Amino acid sequence: MRPNALVGFTAIFIGVVYAVQALHLPKAMIGNPWAPVYFPVGLGILMAALGLLLVALEARKGLTNLEGVKRPKFQAASLKLIFGAAALCILYALLFEHAGFILSTLVFLGALLFLINGPRAWKLNGALTLGFTFSAWYTFVKLFQINLP
Repeated sequence: MRPNALVGFTAIFIGVVYAVQALHLPKAMIGNPWAPVYFPVGLGILMAALGLLLVALEARKGLTNLEGVKRPKFQAASLKLIFGAAALCILYALLFEHAGFILSTLVFLGALLFLINGPRAWKLNGALTLGFTFSAWYTFVKLFQINLP
């Protein structure tokens, strides 16, 4: 299977599961009870739709390919990035509730950027990690007045 098709099928699966799970979110007590559900469900639907588009484009490309054309394969470095990022996402989800937003986001982004950019870009990785984490915290807590765990 082509790498883009695999990513497309994965996006469809995750998008559908995410949208279905988002329907189980608690409803708002004031105003429109479905308001907290709209954005996550929309994200799930968008992810599934983009995955479907990627699969369709790969299928169309596959129909026009001639026999004997060498198809791209996953490289070891790509698999390392894919599985490493997935493991970091799971770790982030497990840490978030217990360690809080700031600590878990610092660990997640720092590790993810280290995985992507390598240890030689430690200054850039550190600046991006600190900058994003604290600007996101400031935006939610101070500007929007939404408490984060």
